[in-house]
Amino acid sequence: MDKLSRLFEKSRDVQSLYERTTDTQLNFIATKCNRDEVAAIHIRLKLFRSELAACPEWDGDTQDQIWDAIETHKRLLLQIDLLKKP
Repeated sequence: MDKLSRLFEKSRDVQSLYERTTDTQLNFIATKCNRDEVAAIHIRLKLFRSELAACPEWDGDTQDQIWDAIETHKRLLLQIDLLKKP
C-alpha cells in the first residue's frame, strides 16, 4: 500500500468509510503529502478518467463512485496548493 492510500485510511474512522471525505480529513492528508503523493494523485486522476471511459453507460452507480473519487482527489490537490501558499 502506498503512502497516499495509508493517509486516506488513517484519516477515516470505521463510521466514515462509506461517507464522502471531509475537508478536515483532506486537510490532514494534505499536510502529510510531498511531491511523490502529488504525483500519485495525478496518476490516480488519469486512472479514474480511463475507468470512467470504460464504464458502461448503464452502470450509473459505478460512474458516480468514480466521479466522487475524481472530485475528492481534485479537492486534495487544492488543499495541498493552499498549504504551500505563504
